[in-house]
Amino acid sequence: MEKITVVGCGVMGSSIIRALMKGKIEVTIVDINEKAAEPLVKEGAKYFASLDEALENDCILINLPNHKIASSVLKSADKDRLKGKMLINTTTSGPEEVRDMDKLAKELGMLHLDAKIENYPGDIGTPTAYLVYSGEKKVFDTARNALEAIGKAVYLGEDVIGASVVDVAVLDVHFGAIATLAEAVAYCIKYGYSVKSFIEQTQEILPIMLGGNYRAFANECSDYTGKFEDASECTLRIETTAMKTIVDSMNAAGVKTPCGDAVLALFQKGLESGNASKNVVAVVNELI
Repeated sequence: MEKITVVGCGVMGSSIIRALMKGKIEVTIVDINEKAAEPLVKEGAKYFASLDEALENDCILINLPNHKIASSVLKSADKDRLKGKMLINTTTSGPEEVRDMDKLAKELGMLHLDAKIENYPGDIGTPTAYLVYSGEKKVFDTARNALEAIGKAVYLGEDVIGASVVDVAVLDVHFGAIATLAEAVAYCIKYGYSVKSFIEQTQEILPIMLGGNYRAFANECSDYTGKFEDASECTLRIETTAMKTIVDSMNAAGVKTPCGDAVLALFQKGLESGNASKNVVAVVNELI
């Protein structure tokens, strides 16, 4: 692919545009804010205020604040000229919104590939950029060079909601980690322990611990039935006892633990459901 139209040049959109241009892709920008596009135009991009003015390219990549805005842009464009175009939607959206966009794309005669960005804007165009895609394989294959200019491109399959499910689920883990990390940092501060040293050790230790958790969830929940075998280690009873010790220690140090309290309550609910001897992953039953 040599040319692409990008709708949206906010912080993430601008990073995408620069990465595409660095990858020798000719970019046409569509954004109502001409001032935001000016630096990019100076770097070689074209600019138009509306999508109807920028439909000479076969592929349209959208990066807008939300699904409502993204869909409204397509609905307001010339339907006859959208027919046959490839649509890559990187806008943050949940599975049902992705389905809605896919339905709209089909009504417009467009080939739809949903995309989810799993990194911050500053990572775009670098080896740490990671994007997942689902939907039309033809679009992924045709635009592969452009997608790889943005970051590592991982195709998850033709089920259009795949990328969105992964995105929402991973971000839930991510933001949960931010909240519990804040509790842990507060604990270190209370004891006058080096936060830098704590972070360094966390980077070494957590991959080991999480590796076991990943395997347990994958093994126990891939064919989910709600029933779990007795565990030889990491039983819910043991993990609940450990979690209570952690929360008590933090509270004794004067640290508030809203995240720790929630985890402990979830574990205790699992015990009440009769899963004390099961692997801790059995708490998933309390969430379904």
